[in-house]
Amino acid sequence: MLALLACAAAAWLDVRPPAARDDRAAANEFSAARAMRHLPSIASRPHPVGSAENARVRAYLLAELQTLGLQPQVQTAFVAKPDRWGVVAGTVHNIVARLPGREPGPAVALVAHYDSVTTGPGAADNGASVAAVLETLRALRAGAPLRNEVMVVFTDAEEADLLGAEAFVAQHPWARRIGLALNFDFRGNRGPSMLFETSAGNGRLVAQFAAAAPHPIGGSLGYELYRRMPNSTDFKVFKQAGIAGLNFAAIEGHTHYHTQIDRIDRLQPDSVQHLGENMLAAARSFGESDLQRIHGEDRVFFNAPGLGMPNYGAGWAIAFTALAVALSLVLLVAGLRNGAIRGAGVARALPLFALWLVLAGGACQALWIAVGWLHPDYATLLQGDTYNSHWYLLAFLAVAAGVQTALLAATARWCSALEAGFAAMLVWTALLCWAAAVVPGAGYLLLWPLLAVQAGTCASLARPGRGVSANARLAVQTAAAIPGVALFAIVLWALFVALTPSLAFVAGIAAMLLFGLLAPLLAQIGGSGAGRWGPWLAALALLAVGSVTAGFDTAHPRQNSLLYAQDAASGDAWWISRDDRPDAWTGRYLGASPTQRTMPEFFGPDSDPFWAGATPAVLAPPTLRLDAERAEAHARTLELTIASARNAPRMMLSVDGATVLRAVIAGVEYPNTHADDSEEWMLDLYGQGDAPLRLELQLKPGSAYAIRLIDASYEPTMMRVPRPEGMVAQPFSLNGAALVRSELRGGAGAAADKTGP
Repeated sequence: MLALLACAAAAWLDVRPPAARDDRAAANEFSAARAMRHLPSIASRPHPVGSAENARVRAYLLAELQTLGLQPQVQTAFVAKPDRWGVVAGTVHNIVARLPGREPGPAVALVAHYDSVTTGPGAADNGASVAAVLETLRALRAGAPLRNEVMVVFTDAEEADLLGAEAFVAQHPWARRIGLALNFDFRGNRGPSMLFETSAGNGRLVAQFAAAAPHPIGGSLGYELYRRMPNSTDFKVFKQAGIAGLNFAAIEGHTHYHTQIDRIDRLQPDSVQHLGENMLAAARSFGESDLQRIHGEDRVFFNAPGLGMPNYGAGWAIAFTALAVALSLVLLVAGLRNGAIRGAGVARALPLFALWLVLAGGACQALWIAVGWLHPDYATLLQGDTYNSHWYLLAFLAVAAGVQTALLAATARWCSALEAGFAAMLVWTALLCWAAAVVPGAGYLLLWPLLAVQAGTCASLARPGRGVSANARLAVQTAAAIPGVALFAIVLWALFVALTPSLAFVAGIAAMLLFGLLAPLLAQIGGSGAGRWGPWLAALALLAVGSVTAGFDTAHPRQNSLLYAQDAASGDAWWISRDDRPDAWTGRYLGASPTQRTMPEFFGPDSDPFWAGATPAVLAPPTLRLDAERAEAHARTLELTIASARNAPRMMLSVDGATVLRAVIAGVEYPNTHADDSEEWMLDLYGQGDAPLRLELQLKPGSAYAIRLIDASYEPTMMRVPRPEGMVAQPFSLNGAALVRSELRGGAGAAADKTGP
């Protein structure tokens, strides 16, 4: 058992980022200390698209690129794209520069977004990546010119539905020069920078990166999961344009993501070092390559302790899968012939193993629900994670081990541990065949543990007294378990960090999948009283540590919400909060007797309930003007002008009641492809400032409509009392914004009524 725990620890340590280097590193090497000197000028305050702080950061980056001897440009562009609810649009300011190569040809693009969210200064997301690009450029300038041009693309408005990348790829002539895009991002504030997404035909890219990077970390399993999730980065836009590339991100420290504690002092320098070392190595390697010959078959890739990033093509994956299938059949026949296993015992073990997977997953999820009942304040952390979630991961693994040990003992009369192991082997083989056909990048996680256990099973099939002692069998089985333990230690950690404890059942099922395959070994280890009770005692101890460390403090702040909402139609204004209950700080704004109400005037008819406290209306409302209206048999056309009187960086225009058939924005037509599904339509507009925007909406005739325009600014000065150190604004919403609403109404056939300017 100690050997297996040591193996798991070694595997986890193998994917830790390297130690940060100070400014004594050689001029042609990457130094996290040098990179992080840029961060006070990039990530001291929130700098979302369209804000004054965004413009200040942009000016700093331009000056730094000029200091490096480059001639940067700002691409200012208006971009709009349809989405499920209508159209997302905005004015963006991308920064681009080129480091010339020795020869003409495609360029290697280093891509990182420089905007932040409104709820945090963005030291990690994505100031760290931007700073690393600057340091990488400095190191490249210190050496001889590369064969290929290196292009820098600092995109704006990544946090606003990738608008900056959309504008660059669609409108900038340099986009056609890119042969390879390397995108860098953060979803936390620490941990390794992992390769988690690639373009199609990634074979040569992955192999070359694995050979060039000093600490390559990533896995094709991660991409198989990621591409099935709704998340996206700027890399999505480059990939959709047919540009080859690799996508990297650090994902630990998720509770800091998009919050006020995404600060420089919370950013792990080691993570910046890992990001930068791999960025510099990749830029140099691909900078000397023929970028027109980088495509090939997709490869399976993963981390293995001491082996770096093994990778191989689909052909090898199929051959290895065929070998595993053949070995499963051979071992099953051999075990039945020599009497080591019974066919009936294996048959009974198959449904039992499926039941064990369900029980382990259910036990872990139930345990997390119980933790939530014990610590209800965890629900305020909108990321679904906690500051101390590593204790819960270890507790879930201990629970899964306890379930496995207990069930092996309880079902011993129906099937032996070896028969249970064979049943798991057959399930693994079936899953491996499924993975090879459906999710080939995930197959390695099943393949190598299975092949190793199959090799060790040969020793289990030999009866005592026929040349293999019990101790020798235990040693062989332990050695055979090492590949599975090493791979699962890495993958379970990555899955848990990515999916958070809110999906605890995934950890339970994955752990039980491995424990089932190792059933003969675990039966020997857990045969004693200590072995049976050890996992449960460990789980209780780990849960106790989690409970003791569950509180909030200045290092682990509580999240809450507060917005200012003003309605020009009624002249009313409120402080509002979506929290379950007001706390001491929000109570100072909501008043002694806040009411709970929905806010359909701001958030539509499906508005969640908010705590609301009345306050004076103090802000100028946005302009929503009807310039012309035309009624036809098949459509009703409105010509509108909208503008923010207070230079708000975001405006949201929505239409309720009547179905929008199409919109014309800045002279471009956008048909509503979801017109039959919903009567709600929305224009989400970023970075327009105080400039007016004309648009035309074509509505289905015969219905009354209501058009509301909300401009959103971020007014920290309106909050007379800043949040205490132990509190931060909740992410993923308009938290902290000042919302001011104007409205325009029209009857089924009557002229429109306007409320607000």
